[in-house]
Amino acid sequence: MWPQVLIVAVLLLAVCILVFRRKELSVEELAKRLGVTEDQLRSTNLDYKETFVRKRSGGNRRLLIPADDLKSLQRRILRRLLARLKTHPATTGFEPGKSIVDNAKLHVGMEVILKMDIVDFFPSTTADTVRKYFRSIGWCREAAELLTRLTTYEGGLPQGAPSSPRLSNLVNYRLDARIAGYVATQGATYSRYADDITIGFSIDFPSGIRSAATTVRTIIKDCDYRPNGRKQKILRQHQQQKVTGLVVNDRVNVPRHIRRKLRAVERRLNTGQRATMTREQLDGWKALLAMVEKQRDGS
Repeated sequence: MWPQVLIVAVLLLAVCILVFRRKELSVEELAKRLGVTEDQLRSTNLDYKETFVRKRSGGNRRLLIPADDLKSLQRRILRRLLARLKTHPATTGFEPGKSIVDNAKLHVGMEVILKMDIVDFFPSTTADTVRKYFRSIGWCREAAELLTRLTTYEGGLPQGAPSSPRLSNLVNYRLDARIAGYVATQGATYSRYADDITIGFSIDFPSGIRSAATTVRTIIKDCDYRPNGRKQKILRQHQQQKVTGLVVNDRVNVPRHIRRKLRAVERRLNTGQRATMTREQLDGWKALLAMVEKQRDGS
């Protein structure tokens, strides 16, 4: 009796595995979803133009701008394959409906803010990581290889490609989940905006904060990134606490010195004097101020 029951159980288990085993998505399906031919997927040239832009913090940021055909295909990948996939809730950069204000609001009124940074975030997000991600969401080996080829360059995500920001969030779900889970045990709040990591503590306990910084650095290294030790900051309430460029001590706001400068520029422009900004640049800053106030106040 028991051997027969065991055989039936094994057969039922085998049937369940066959029924519920996920079917891998093919190259044919990939081409169909992107609205291109399989030959286009395989033959698209990986042409990028290198350019540099100045960082606000000093130095230059290297950008790799894809050629038109490649950029068009990357945009299709973004819209048709990546847009609806799940990222961690703590991720605020490059996410639809989220902004620097949403990132800053999470840390308003904290006793201590720990800020950390990842070195060369996009190029350090490796092609192997991207390939494994595409495999994990169901693409067959060849399709995952093609998607990786089309979205990475020189072994990592090219900063300047339209698909890179969203992919950087998707493949780093594990990084975000590990840090968020750990800091929650410390009664802290975590958010990440691209390579900027912010952790807010409602209680100031110096030894615990130093320990948290050490643990988070270890998690970052565990996920194959390199924390930027020079950019680590611990900011307390008696200091100006800035998150993604916005002050968060009492409420989210643009720093006072910037608001004062903009008022001075506007006065000079209105009276026909020379100013350090054009009218168009001033209008851009005023639009930012209006956005911050609107999103901060929920209006």
